[in-house]
Amino acid sequence: MSSAAHRGDHDIAFYEAAIEETHRLDVTATYSQLPDVDGALRPGRYLIQLFNPSNDTAVCWVHVGKFEKAVSLAGTAGPGVRRVPLSKQAIIAIETHVLVGHSDRIGAIMSAGTGTLFVTRVSSETRTGYKRA
Repeated sequence: MSSAAHRGDHDIAFYEAAIEETHRLDVTATYSQLPDVDGALRPGRYLIQLFNPSNDTAVCWVHVGKFEKAVSLAGTAGPGVRRVPLSKQAIIAIETHVLVGHSDRIGAIMSAGTGTLFVTRVSSETRTGYKRA
């Protein structure tokens, strides 16, 4: 093995399965995001679920970006960079990785009506070979 070789199981298990904290975000046609009081999301794998959209055809646009205190992500109800649509008719949940300084803030906007997002960390970082930023 060369000195550049590493264990493949670390790649597979970079994040270990665990059910951890859940954040609630009430979403309307006005952009909202998880509050600054909670700070940046901790690194890990997250499940983002849309619950109870008031309009069957509405789309909830989930935005991810870098956490900066008192700075909002761009709130647009439409396609774009780091945005994904959730709806009752198509996808109601996604899984994503939160990385420090890259995707540690989440916000959302509804195209119409209201809904609730639950953002749940479903993994924790493995300790082997990973240094926290």
